Amino acid sequence: MGKRGCEVPLFVFNHLYTPLPMIRPLTSLRLLFALMVFASHCNIISDRFDIPLLTEGYVGVSFFFVLSGFIIAYSYDERFASGSVTKREFWTARVARIYPLHLLMLMVAASLGTYSLSNGLGQWLAHFIPNAVLCQAYVPSADYYFSFNSPSWSLCCEQLFYLAFPLLASLFRRPRHLTIAFILSAIAVVVGMHFTPEPWAKDVWYVNPIARFPDFLLGMWIYQLASREQNTSLTRSQATWQECGAVTLFVLFYTLSVHVPQVYRYSCYYWLPIALVIYIFSLQRGWLSQFLSCRLLVWGGEVSFGFYLIHHMLFRLYVEAQHHLQFSLSPYIAILALLLLTLLLSGVSYRYFEQPANKFVKRLDFLRDIK
Repeated sequence: MGKRGCEVPLFVFNHLYTPLPMIRPLTSLRLLFALMVFASHCNIISDRFDIPLLTEGYVGVSFFFVLSGFIIAYSYDERFASGSVTKREFWTARVARIYPLHLLMLMVAASLGTYSLSNGLGQWLAHFIPNAVLCQAYVPSADYYFSFNSPSWSLCCEQLFYLAFPLLASLFRRPRHLTIAFILSAIAVVVGMHFTPEPWAKDVWYVNPIARFPDFLLGMWIYQLASREQNTSLTRSQATWQECGAVTLFVLFYTLSVHVPQVYRYSCYYWLPIALVIYIFSLQRGWLSQFLSCRLLVWGGEVSFGFYLIHHMLFRLYVEAQHHLQFSLSPYIAILALLLLTLLLSGVSYRYFEQPANKFVKRLDFLRDIK
């Protein structure tokens, strides 16, 4: 699986490059899982959306973390091995990808007063500064990691993954080393979850970047498996059945999740179905992969980073507007309108802010002293 030397940024891809064939279905899946996260927050609008079928959609975050490991390894593993990319170039590209939109949304949240100044300027800064440098998720309190634009907590995890990847790429060059590392970390996670009191589960196992590191390792491991896939004897129909099987397994896990303790559902419960979905669809051999490779769905995946960071704030603004202006609107119409508005703003953000900002930060090359 050659990369032809082009960078594939996390969450979305630079419009100057058409996503490579293996990546297109994964790009589209990014949109579908972002929609699941969107659905998990619909209960902000109305209690009638507070049902397991929708609220379980936070699994989309786990998918993003695992996919991060796959995409970053796909884009950079061989390039680090060959010396065609430096740590400086890698980290500059990662900062250029996530920080511009994150900081913009943080400033919007701050200007709209989504975090109160009632406790004084000092307390406000104590929350704002960790948000600005993406460290808020290390503080085990929802008052911190969900402050301002709450979805940005997951970027703390991504930042840790980025910082560690150059080291991981050299340590885990051999598949068995990465396999051992993932197995050991997975055992530690499962055992730790078993002994974690339920009130601490979200703080320790869902939000904490260190606890989410096995998700990233899993993605890297899937890439190593897929990169060695040589079996081309499957027909299109047989490959389609594989894809349907992967989707069916994920749906089965999803529907049975109500019978599984919450602490495991925060990550490890979904490792198997997510890994299988990413692995099978990365091979792009069946009709489902062909469908997911259509330009409209790929575009949705390209703008999904903005979609993810924007949607929650729009929900909050809608609820506040409804309260202050005393208007009533069908929650179904409201959700549809917010979905369309989020997609529109995501597309505008991607075209007119994210891409120009990405290029601008790369030109600055502010990490030039790092070798």
